[in-house]
This record gives sequence, C-alpha cells and structure tokens, in this order.
Amino acid sequence: MQTIIIDNTTYKVKFDRDPIELAKLARKPYKQKKPKDIRKFPTWDPAVSTAEYIKRFDSLNNLQAVQYTGASTETAAQYDPTIPLCEVFTDE
Repeated sequence: MQTIIIDNTTYKVKFDRDPIELAKLARKPYKQKKPKDIRKFPTWDPAVSTAEYIKRFDSLNNLQAVQYTGASTETAAQYDPTIPLCEVFTDE
C-alpha cells in the first residue's frame, strides 16, 4: 500500500492504482446531490374544489396560506366515460 496526501487528505492506495488518476479524481469539486422531490400532494377527491385543494397542498407542505382570487370554489369538473372523446366518421 502507498500513502498519498492531496489537499490535507490522506489516501491509502494499492500499488495497482494509478496515483495520478486518483489525484485527478480527488481534486474534482464535490457536487451535492440534488434533493428528491420533497413536495407532498393531497389525495385526490372528486368533491374537492380547486381552492380547497390549494389549501390542503399549502398545509401539507407547511406553506403560508395565500388567498387565491382565481381559484374555483366549486367541485372540479369530472370526466364522463359515457361521452365519447371523439366522433367517428364513416367514409360513405
């Protein structure tokens, strides 16, 4: 084993490792990992209005509650599976 000192840090390395490559790796600046998405989302409920959903989101994420003037206080519109998404035309 050989001992290499780089920037006040001591490395003990086997002889089969290239000390120059180790020094290049050791001098690279440390990059902090990006944090994972730490936001929390409320569970979806069909009877919840947009304004209520925003209030729940703010309270789950410990955010300061803000008065949203454009948020709807009525329940969110729902997709009706009985209505077709597109109309089918036949070539006649």
